[in-house]
Amino acid sequence: MNSVMSMKDLGRVIENKFAMDQELQFKIASQTQMLVAEWAAERIGLDPDSSKKFVLEMSEWGLKSGSSGFKERILKDFAANQIEISENALDRLIALKTQIAAKKVTRS
Repeated sequence: MNSVMSMKDLGRVIENKFAMDQELQFKIASQTQMLVAEWAAERIGLDPDSSKKFVLEMSEWGLKSGSSGFKERILKDFAANQIEISENALDRLIALKTQIAAKKVTRS
């Protein structure tokens, strides 16, 4: 068997790895947004049904607007509910939730 990989084979391997990395990053980002949305719903004081709706809405919002739009939406919702949080504190929370999400996603 020939142990030398052709350029075509190498290209496929690189493309497959890139696709797998992108899928993993998407899963981590989605899970992070869900964790942050659950945390935010709790802080806002939503009941369980409203909380589920909020998390779903925020997850959809995050998919459409990306991470910066998601963060802006959380800050806006907090301000509307007279809940104070600095952008820096939210960034730290998101970083923590990203670590949790990464562990969760890579375990499954």
